Amino acid sequence: MVDNTLQDVTQGCLAAEIKVFINFKQRSGLAYTSSIIVLNAFNKFCVAKENQSLSPQQLAFAWCKLGEGKPRYNDNCSVRQLGQYLTEIGHPKAFIVLSAKGNAPIPIGVNTGPFAVEIKEFIEYKRQSGKKYISAEHSLKNFDIFCSMKKNISLTSQELANAWCGQAKEEKNNDISAVREFGLFLTLHGSMKSFMIPYANGKMPKPPFVGYNSLFAEGIESFIRLKKSAGLNYKSEVSRLKAFDEFCNEHANLTPQQLADTFLNCQNGRSNEKRKRSNTVIKALGSYLTKSGYLNSFNIVDKNYIVGPYAKEIEIFVEFKRTCGHKYHSSSYHLRGFDIFCASEENKRLTPQQLADKWVLKREGENANSRAGRVGPIRVFGKYLMSIGHPDAFAIANDIAPGTAPKPPYLFSEDDIETFFTACVELEPDEKDPAIQIVLPTAFLFMFCMGVRTCELKILMGNVNFFTGEILIDDSKTGDRIIYMSEELSKFLLNYNSTIEHIFPCRKYLFPASVSRSRNDFAMHFRRIWAASVPTNEHGMPRLYDFRHHLLYRNVELYIQNGGDVNTLRPYIMKHMGHKLPDSFQYYFHLSPPIRKEVSKIKNNLDWMIPNVPKVPYE
Repeated sequence: MVDNTLQDVTQGCLAAEIKVFINFKQRSGLAYTSSIIVLNAFNKFCVAKENQSLSPQQLAFAWCKLGEGKPRYNDNCSVRQLGQYLTEIGHPKAFIVLSAKGNAPIPIGVNTGPFAVEIKEFIEYKRQSGKKYISAEHSLKNFDIFCSMKKNISLTSQELANAWCGQAKEEKNNDISAVREFGLFLTLHGSMKSFMIPYANGKMPKPPFVGYNSLFAEGIESFIRLKKSAGLNYKSEVSRLKAFDEFCNEHANLTPQQLADTFLNCQNGRSNEKRKRSNTVIKALGSYLTKSGYLNSFNIVDKNYIVGPYAKEIEIFVEFKRTCGHKYHSSSYHLRGFDIFCASEENKRLTPQQLADKWVLKREGENANSRAGRVGPIRVFGKYLMSIGHPDAFAIANDIAPGTAPKPPYLFSEDDIETFFTACVELEPDEKDPAIQIVLPTAFLFMFCMGVRTCELKILMGNVNFFTGEILIDDSKTGDRIIYMSEELSKFLLNYNSTIEHIFPCRKYLFPASVSRSRNDFAMHFRRIWAASVPTNEHGMPRLYDFRHHLLYRNVELYIQNGGDVNTLRPYIMKHMGHKLPDSFQYYFHLSPPIRKEVSKIKNNLDWMIPNVPKVPYE
């Protein structure tokens, strides 16, 4: 790239020096594009016939002097830096260009100060790990220049670091972190110039991670490679694996199973969320080590079992619900929580009805929907107990713990959609998420065209056929189903796939990212892009889920406008969207004015859709 941009710098008294200077700048990670144009122009100015007899200093003066029709390139900044560079390396063709205010140029940090060699090594080490490290390099060079000042020559390395920190705090800049990291680098490499800078809370920085070295080291590295090859960043999980590896080194006398159990027991003092995450990661690691045949492996038993007075009844009830086609995951979790609640020491003496009454009480910081989700399954379970005549049955009234009313669907206008997807196309790549500008627009377009649920965007690669347009939506709310893409969308996704494979060659999901692909992740990015691009209106802020609503009501609206009978279209849309009950289909139109009247006719003719089922003694 450098040779192409410097094709004009081939002759002249400063041609070679300009090439060396540009290479120096580009090694620091700068594109330096506009400055190359300026320096090319300066070189042409130097080789002009009338200037060939001038010295470098005279050429610089003549260049900076404005003439009629002569452009002023970048306030002479690039030529000034070239002169400063030549001056700092002691070049015989050095010259000086003063600033517009007559000030001497600021040193650019070339072979200056007592840490010049070490800083260069440190920056190269950082860039080998894929970091640009541009602003930090500037801070370190300023630190080196600070150390070379006459007033600081007699200070030791630690005294220089302390003095620099004092100046940085006084001037309220952020240069301390780079110098702190540099000092730690010198300390770890046993340099005679090493120093340590504490954090603001007084704690000293910890040594950087240099690799796993416990008895699980090989397995952990292989496990992480597998996760990242599937397109997962796995960043927070890696931090837990590092802590586990460190813990294993400190307790080398324990067996692999004891190490895993003891480590998880030590997490009990942490928050519930952090404890859950640690348990999930270590459990997944243990399962991977066992399946892969590692000698050092372990197995984490699921401790989420039923222990209370309703253990047997809950097990039967949950199994019945699942045989009826319900997943019953979250409800099962709440039932187990209720059983543990009943078995707790403080609740053992309460009657079944007192237990239910205490369970429904609002907890501190709990919102209405969370409370409704926790109480609902227990209410239905209580009805089940009453229906079978269980001696410990209880009742919870239907009007206790109601959830908040669902947010009305957002009706998109054509302008809304065009503005939003235009903003998606203009997304920039992110260092932490290298494919964000590719994945997000495609995922949102897929949601817009196919009307899937937000949680159903987590599509496995093995479930996609780009040539037939078939996609298997598994692990869905209402069971597995196959949806079909249009030919145009299939071709678009095929092109997308060939592009994204270069970034995530062995990915697990159709829409990978640097973080686990979840409904919250997609929804968060949708809100951010929408808020930044689409003007607010009286309808408020839409949700990503509203694309699903839009697909359904828009198709029905077009079908009606073309003279079709909605009853004919309804079974196909229900099949595509995964609706099992007609009420689910009807729900999407309760706030869609353009077609509310027409679609209301459907409700009068739904009996044929409902199969005959045995009567159950509870709701």
